[in-house]
Amino acid sequence: MEILFVRHGETEANRTNLFYGRLDYSLTPTGCEQAKKAGNLIRMMNFTPDRIVVSGLKRTHETLNAMGFSMDEAEIEPRLDERSLGALEGMTFPEISIRYPDLFESWDNDWLDFSPDGGESQREFSGRVRNYLEELKSEDHKPDRILIVTHGGTMKTIISIILGDVSYRFNQLEIYNCSILRVRLTRDGLKVDALYNVVDFDI
Repeated sequence: MEILFVRHGETEANRTNLFYGRLDYSLTPTGCEQAKKAGNLIRMMNFTPDRIVVSGLKRTHETLNAMGFSMDEAEIEPRLDERSLGALEGMTFPEISIRYPDLFESWDNDWLDFSPDGGESQREFSGRVRNYLEELKSEDHKPDRILIVTHGGTMKTIISIILGDVSYRFNQLEIYNCSILRVRLTRDGLKVDALYNVVDFDI
C-alpha cells in the first residue's frame, strides 16, 4: 500500500500567523495555486489513487478540488482533522502571550499532555491519528494507492508515530502548505518514503 498525504493549501490564517486548528478557513488564491501544483506533481508521479480521503475541514476539500480531484469520490475522516487549540484559536502569538503570559512555559513543560482550554493535548491528538493509521493497516482489502488531504500538524504527528512518537521529532519537522508525504506499508509496518515541497518544482 502506498499513501500520499498532502497538506492543504495556504489559508488566510496562515497568511496572518494565527493559531488555528478547527476554525474552518478557506484557501487563498495562493493556496489554490499551491494545490494545483500538488495535483500536477502527483500526476507526474503517475499516482492514480484507488481511494481518496480528506479531513472534515473545508480547506482540505478545497485543496482536493484545486488539485483536480473530485470531492464526490472522497471519504471524509474527522480523525485526520488538525489538533483543536480551543480558546487559542484565531489568536496570534503576541495576543496569546499578553492574555495568557504563563501559557507557553506550561506548554513547554508538559508538551504531550498540555491542553489549551477547550482543546486537545498532543497525546489526545496523536491517539486519534494513531487509531486511524492502525485501522488503515488492518483492513482486509487494502487499496494499492490512497490519496489523503489533511493538515500540517496531522502529518507531523504521522511521521512522529512512524519514527517512534518522540516529541522532539515533531518539533524538528516542517510541513509546508501542499507538501506531499509518501508513506508505504511494508511487512515491517509503515515507512516514511519521501517528502516533497511543491515550491521546489516548476510545474
